[in-house]
Amino acid sequence: MISKIFEIVHKHQKIISGVCISKTHSKTAMCQVKKLYFDKGKYSSLAYKTTKYMIHDPEDICSVGDQVHFKECAPISKRKAHVVEKVVRKNPVTEFLRKNPQYIVTPKEIIERKENDKIKYTHIVDL
Repeated sequence: MISKIFEIVHKHQKIISGVCISKTHSKTAMCQVKKLYFDKGKYSSLAYKTTKYMIHDPEDICSVGDQVHFKECAPISKRKAHVVEKVVRKNPVTEFLRKNPQYIVTPKEIIERKENDKIKYTHIVDL
């Protein structure tokens, strides 16, 4: 009986859809949700409002740029009270880099390439 009550309560939870914008810690992701609202100012117009949510990702399935569905849960930490339900769409760039690791470039390599590509100018007086 109690399990049926819990199923009914958890069935009506609001599912939110957003984009993962940051994945700095393990089991935690930062998601951004865009909401469309009617701005009742002098010039009435439609506008977007963005909100950020810290979500719990227990299996580390989402990465930056993924479209995810998440829902509310009991507070896990001070700012984390949502949990990932499923990843709707993976980021194609991340998938490409995961399959082809030879294209991954570190910041140190970027600095070295910039230094090597610099053109060495000599003043006309020195010639």
